[in-house]
Amino acid sequence: MKILDIAFKDLTRSFRSAFAIGMMVIAPLMLTGLIYFAFGGGSNDSPSMPAIKVGFVNLDVLPAESPLDAPLGDNIRSMFFDESVESWITATDYVNETSARAALDKQEIGIAVIVPQNFTERYLSGNQDVQVLIISDPTLSIGPDVVENMVTMMVDGVAGGGIALETIMERSQANGIEPDPVQFPVWIQRFGDWYADFQRNLFHHPDKAAFVVVAPSAGETETANPIQKVLGLTMAGQMIFFAFFTGAYSMMSILREDEEGTLARLFTTPTDRTSILTGKFLSVFITVILQGLVLMVAGHYAFGIIWGEFSGVALALTGQVIAATGLGVLLIAFVKNTRQGGPVLGGGLTALGMLGGLFTANIPNAMPAAMNMIANFTPQGWVLKAWRMVMDGQSFGDLLLPFAVLVAMGAMMFTVGAMMFRRRFA
Repeated sequence: MKILDIAFKDLTRSFRSAFAIGMMVIAPLMLTGLIYFAFGGGSNDSPSMPAIKVGFVNLDVLPAESPLDAPLGDNIRSMFFDESVESWITATDYVNETSARAALDKQEIGIAVIVPQNFTERYLSGNQDVQVLIISDPTLSIGPDVVENMVTMMVDGVAGGGIALETIMERSQANGIEPDPVQFPVWIQRFGDWYADFQRNLFHHPDKAAFVVVAPSAGETETANPIQKVLGLTMAGQMIFFAFFTGAYSMMSILREDEEGTLARLFTTPTDRTSILTGKFLSVFITVILQGLVLMVAGHYAFGIIWGEFSGVALALTGQVIAATGLGVLLIAFVKNTRQGGPVLGGGLTALGMLGGLFTANIPNAMPAAMNMIANFTPQGWVLKAWRMVMDGQSFGDLLLPFAVLVAMGAMMFTVGAMMFRRRFA
């Protein structure tokens, strides 16, 4: 009971400190909140393609004796008037370039697409100078690139149709069959229809595309909003950094009581010194656990962070608490008084946090290979690795290695620090 009484006394003293509450809870939440609002997290709207207003001028005509049924300008125009893009593209026809430019100047449209005269004839003849003119409002960024890509893909499709026709002719002749020119328009049209459907499905119905690359799923805990992944790693990095700070700061209660003289009076009581130190170590352990739980709950409800499966979260949090408590005991064991505590906590824990990758946790491949190797020698690096694995949906068994490393590191640091405290107050 004496151990619990001492632990409860230290807990009460820690949570009465405004500075301690600020560093344990408020600071990590504020830093994560800055990232949250920087990414527009305050809005409930899901990301969507910005609306694009396109003015189209089609001066192209079908050349005589062409194997095509319609000029290429008609095919390009159809992309912008297709029902699959009507939710984010508003297209309007204009009779000539002058009227389209006038509408652009009046900001009635943001982008003008102009297909020149005889575009089909010149393109099919291999003319390298033929081009579709795209004029845009200089203040736009995404829209012009989207329109340019759409036009490029359609023109590439026409080139692919020519290659397909040549391939059919060569294969037919190789098999002793003379191609029928009457079938050329049919073949080209079939390829054109297939290519148009493929592009439409690729960008508007990805499940029908020929090949779909899907990001690895984290099971039922996977969130549809990619911003939550960034926020989760940001919050994890801040939670880890301030957990180690809390572990060390809580241990400074021994130094404060030693300077105030209350520790010496406590040692004169019938309670043995081992129980006194054990109670103070226990208060640090409980403080770090409570801090982690509060930050996780706050992160979930304030920022929508999905931490992962319960078993994995429990394992990562336990490893974090053990490592933070152990390092806190070890660091403060080297400090002689509270005046030295500030530089030790500020400098030492910040350096270890940087080496462990806590400040770049939300940036993929931000650290070079050498720094990643150094992170394996810091407890912060292993805690971050455990949280990454949890949020990536890895199994409980995969988490056993980082957990075992954290327990070993924490136990070793705690043992060394505890022995130093016993010798100091013997």
